[in-house]
Formats: sequence, structure tokens, C-alpha cells
Amino acid sequence: MLYVTPSLKAKGPLQAEAAAWAASLGATFVTRQKRTVPELWQAYGEDNLLVYTTQGPVIERPEGRHFFSLNMAELRIQNLRRGEPDHLLEAFGATGPVRLLDCTCGFGADSIVASFGLPAGSTVEALEAIPQMAAVTGWGFRHFVHEKDDVTAALRRISLTCGTYGDYLAQAGRDYDIIYFDPMFQKPVAGSCQFTPVRDLLDHDALTAETIRLALMRAAKVVVKGRFLKKLVAAFPQAALHGGRYSRVRYAVIER
Repeated sequence: MLYVTPSLKAKGPLQAEAAAWAASLGATFVTRQKRTVPELWQAYGEDNLLVYTTQGPVIERPEGRHFFSLNMAELRIQNLRRGEPDHLLEAFGATGPVRLLDCTCGFGADSIVASFGLPAGSTVEALEAIPQMAAVTGWGFRHFVHEKDDVTAALRRISLTCGTYGDYLAQAGRDYDIIYFDPMFQKPVAGSCQFTPVRDLLDHDALTAETIRLALMRAAKVVVKGRFLKKLVAAFPQAALHGGRYSRVRYAVIER
């Protein structure tokens, strides 16, 4: 169960907006009653609370706070505007409209870049297993307004579902051109401070060969992002590696 409460100094309109958004999620709206965040944690739990602010919903944690922003997608879109390549889009290799499923949406940067950069007519669906993260990222896709209209339009084209990819892929009729995985690194990357407030919330389960085989039943192409891909390549010898020559992160492309 998620609980949504307004920021401490929220006025009537923002409180009403918070209540309406909570209802759209199926979350429970709770009045603030001048309570501090630690007091709210005590009442509702650290893992269940979202604070609705002028920036949209915020995950408040002892380690910090997280709200929606484009993060690295902003820089990558700027690079695309300059005609520079994006390694993820190169790995997708789409020459026409595709139906993409991002199984590990997280902050949403890869889904945003895909929605912006894939050929016109493409659709981007995203999955996020953690309800708090799905709520914040989903709010951004539906409500965040960027200074550039084409970026806002890219956000609106993304459809996000809260759920696990194992359960989702097991459902009949879930067929795509490309399925993408960006599993959490088992060892944190130094300098990835944006993950600090939410790292304990995120799904750290390793991606298995069985899951990739299931994905290959649903898509002609599976793309996996990672730093250490030797085991994956051993399990799928047909995998082709893509990425920057000096980058620690590569993309394994496995075709059915």
C-alpha cells in the first residue's frame, strides 16, 4: 500500500492535486497535520510514503530524496539533436517503427531516449517492479512538461506498468519487436549518487538466462545492458556486443 501526503506548506490547490493523483494510483491520501517526515515514516513506513510537492511526487528516505527528472536522458537527447549516435539506439538497430518493452524502467532515462530517438510510429512500453519508483517515474511520463515540446511528446508516448518482468512476460499476447533489460549492477558504481536515496528500494535480482529465453519467445531481439557480459555471451553465443570503445558499459544484442 502506498500513502501520499502533501508537502508541509502545501496550499489548498496542491493538496487537492495530491489527493487526485493518489486516487489515480489507488494509493491512500493522508493529510499532513503538520507532521514531519520521520513522524510520517513511523506511521506509514519508509517504503510506503510519497510526499507530493510542487515538483511532483517525492520519495523521501533517510539517505536522501528522489523526484522525477530527465537525468542523463537530457544530455543524450542534446547529443542526438547534434547528430551524435546513442549506443542504446544503435544496439536496438531499428530501421522502422518498432514495439519496444523496457523491462527495467527505473528513473526512465532509457525509455525517454528510446521514445525520442526511435523511428516515428514506434511504441515504448515500460515496466517497473517497485511501486514507489513506478509512481514517481509514471508521474513524470504523464505530467512533466519540458521546455521542448518534442521531449514532452516523447514522455507522453511512454506507457508504464508497475509489475515484474517475469510475470509480465509470462502472459499470453505480450509480443514485441525488442525487449530491453538494464538490471541493477550487483556492485554499486562509484559516483552514481542519484541512486543513493533509492538503492535499498530497487530490484537487485540478477537477470537469468531463463528470463532471457522467455523474452526471446516474446520478441525477435533482446538487448541487455551490463558491465560484465561474459556469462551472458557464454549462454547465448549468438549475442553481439555494442557500445563505446572505452565505455565500461556494453549492450548485448541477442536475436531469436
